[in-house]
Amino acid sequence: MLAAYNRSQILKAVFLALAGVICYLIAWVFFKFGLMMIFSGFRLPMVWVPWLTVGALLVITGSGYRQWQQGGGFKTYVESSLFHDLGEDSGSAVWADHYARQVTGPAYIVSQVCLGGPLFLLKARKHFQQRLGAEPGLEERLKKVLALLRAANKWQSIDEYPPHRREILMLAQMKQIDFSAHKGTPRVKA
Repeated sequence: MLAAYNRSQILKAVFLALAGVICYLIAWVFFKFGLMMIFSGFRLPMVWVPWLTVGALLVITGSGYRQWQQGGGFKTYVESSLFHDLGEDSGSAVWADHYARQVTGPAYIVSQVCLGGPLFLLKARKHFQQRLGAEPGLEERLKKVLALLRAANKWQSIDEYPPHRREILMLAQMKQIDFSAHKGTPRVKA
């Protein structure tokens, strides 16, 4: 049970890290070639393009980290600042919404892909840190506590099992039991 949980955390971390790297590569390509088109259009020297590309990636990283620290993640289109609704009171409002969304829709997708780099890497780090350490006898204690909770087969306070609190929290982390702290004192059910 413990080895399977740790293996799943490592696999999730690897896939999320890979997704984060891919998102960073997409953002790098987007900014590099976008800036190259702008600089060539204005006949500006291309020497600044790599520096501005790295600067854009640093801004994305900072923004993703700030969003992560605030407990946020990806946002839906409706939650984003790019969504707008002029109402459906008139035909011109509907057409204005339609044409504006032709710009804001792709901008939303680009913003989410760019934020995917830092957000996926931070999620990968979290999964890697959530692995449970192997210690002698832990697997047996977890199985014993799980059997004890399954035998009760009802919601009960975690305070009813003071010597098994750590194991109960580990089982909840592994999603082996239902866990709720909704009404103050944590309650569990297997």
